[in-house]
Amino acid sequence: MKGFKFKYWIIPIVIFIGLVAVFRSGAFSSEKTQLQTNTGVNVKIAAAQYIDTIPKLMLNGSIEGKTAATISAKLAGRIEEVMVQEGQQVQAGDPLARLESTELANSVRTAQDAVSKAQVNYEMAVKDYNRYQALFDQGATSQQTLDNAEGKKRIAQADLSSAVSSKSNAEQQYGYGVITAPVDGVVANVTVTVGQVVSPGAALMSVQDISQVYAVVNVEQKDLGLIKQGQPAEVTVDTYADKVFSGTVEMINPEAGSSNRMFRTKVKVDNTDGALKSGMFSKIQLATGDAVQILTIPQAAIIQKQGIYYVFTIENDKVTRHQVEIGNVMGDSIEIKSGLQPGDKLAVSNVSQLKDGDVVQIVE
Repeated sequence: MKGFKFKYWIIPIVIFIGLVAVFRSGAFSSEKTQLQTNTGVNVKIAAAQYIDTIPKLMLNGSIEGKTAATISAKLAGRIEEVMVQEGQQVQAGDPLARLESTELANSVRTAQDAVSKAQVNYEMAVKDYNRYQALFDQGATSQQTLDNAEGKKRIAQADLSSAVSSKSNAEQQYGYGVITAPVDGVVANVTVTVGQVVSPGAALMSVQDISQVYAVVNVEQKDLGLIKQGQPAEVTVDTYADKVFSGTVEMINPEAGSSNRMFRTKVKVDNTDGALKSGMFSKIQLATGDAVQILTIPQAAIIQKQGIYYVFTIENDKVTRHQVEIGNVMGDSIEIKSGLQPGDKLAVSNVSQLKDGDVVQIVE
């Protein structure tokens, strides 16, 4: 029993000795507490500031050639020769492909022979008529005989005219055997091969004039009032990321598309060097007003959750989360429409690690 009481008596002594050791270690010293309080996330800061900018309408579109003619045969036939390659520059009237033309040539010769026969018949009918006219003047033949001669002459003349027309048609058909370029431009999309049998109207290739091109965009109804013919535009394509092509609005379709209710608009761009190609995706900027001041911050300050945008402002080394409304993106900066004031200091690094009220360490 005495041993049992002794064990209970020694427990307070052990606890006391332990507390003394902890306090002497400095675990509860004000100096260490202050050190722990000052530890926080390292962040860089930037200030919200006004900049001068010209309001612009940003649109996406694609490049189209000034003219794009689809090439097809006017006759059914077999391709004998393809005379161009994709990317080749051609002039209007240059031959592109040729059909087998033996039958066409024979048709021309047959038509020529028919003209020759009709010409002989006509000349003979004219001589007969002239002879009967002389006899009639002398009273040596009747009016009926003269009328018959005149009728034969007219029939022969009509036959000759028909034969000439047939020959012209045959020559035209023969000419269609050579398929030519209707416009100046560059050959593209060649699908025809030698030996292929083609039908009238089937696409064989295209010829595109890309000395001037159009950046074609669809404009929503709400933005239509911001655009007018002759308005300057800046066009960029991913292929030439650092190059800006100057253009002007040339055409605004007066009727909305039936499928998307948008207005097809063409921006003309000079392309004498051929850098822009049909089918390229493009971005178009249209200045829509005079220069104005807008509030901007670095994009790095923005954090987004469930479609809502936030920033962290810094005051007395603590961060406060603010919801903001953003606008247009301009390089590394973004427009702030509401939620901040000019001069507000913002965290622009490690923002995903921050929570409202956190202590931070500001670094350069």
